[in-house]
Amino acid sequence: MGMDENQWIEQLKEKADSKVFRDVHFTAAMKEGVRQRIRQRYTKKMVRWSRFAFPVLAGCLLFLAWQVGPLSLFPGERHASKPSEPATSVPELLPGGSLDVPLLWKASPRTEMTANGQPFTYLGDKPVRVITDPSGFYEDQQQRVFWLLDAGQMKKVELVAYNSEGRRVELGTYSVSGPLFDAQHHVPTGVTLPDPGIWKLQVNADGKHLGQVFVEVKAGISPANRELVEPIIRKYLERESSELGDLGKEREVTMELLGVEAPDAASRSVYAWVKVVSKDPLRSSGVSAPMAFQIAYNGSEYKVTGFQMPEDGNRYQSSLQQIFPQKVLERIQTRPK
Repeated sequence: MGMDENQWIEQLKEKADSKVFRDVHFTAAMKEGVRQRIRQRYTKKMVRWSRFAFPVLAGCLLFLAWQVGPLSLFPGERHASKPSEPATSVPELLPGGSLDVPLLWKASPRTEMTANGQPFTYLGDKPVRVITDPSGFYEDQQQRVFWLLDAGQMKKVELVAYNSEGRRVELGTYSVSGPLFDAQHHVPTGVTLPDPGIWKLQVNADGKHLGQVFVEVKAGISPANRELVEPIIRKYLERESSELGDLGKEREVTMELLGVEAPDAASRSVYAWVKVVSKDPLRSSGVSAPMAFQIAYNGSEYKVTGFQMPEDGNRYQSSLQQIFPQKVLERIQTRPK
């Protein structure tokens, strides 16, 4: 209140005494009654205001909490409460709360064993295992494989390959031979796979799935093929006369192999960037170009049976595309100049 309560009552009394209550005498009890009534009215007003003020105040607080969000209310949980980054629960299965996801498409382990006093190394697990070159599989190049099989009586098996992207390659149907090492049966074959990556080699017998082995196919050229084709091509280029006769008999040959296609043991298609320069000081000519070579086995040795190189001028690009497969074209375009 703006003034002292006793002063206000005294003023009220003086006005009342001079007018309405001039003939009425206020006792101490009457004064106290007036005071009580004033206090009661003031208290009722405060209670009535608080009934409305509390819900309004609570609503305002809730609205502010919604606007600011849990980031301001709970600063210790800032990252977990961002709507754009939903929290991912981690299974509490291993120490530290982490869970290792198994890698299904991976190369089968290599195992060394001895059977009948003979050591051997294989990939996979029974009932299907394979023995192959330790250098492994390379794209487009045949690999010699011995399949070790352990399963009852069977006369033939169907071999199929799948890569991790769903590509299927028929490897053929073969007759089953007798025991080899510790296996009940075996099948010798050649396997050629077109693309790098993980491949599943599956064996089916009598229309049923027998088992599989996972192998890795590498990009590039296998050490065995590189060792075979490089000296053959080099020797051929040092002597070739129909296309390179202008370079003379003494030539320096450098070569960068770009790819090998070896669908079987008897033939090879070899792609290389070749540079041939005359050693004759009177000749300044030379050739630097991509070339494709055909190599075949003639019964006693491997020899180059022919080669191609792109034409000059405006026929260069079109002839390049006719001679080389797509993956080799990409290597030609990306090789350092």
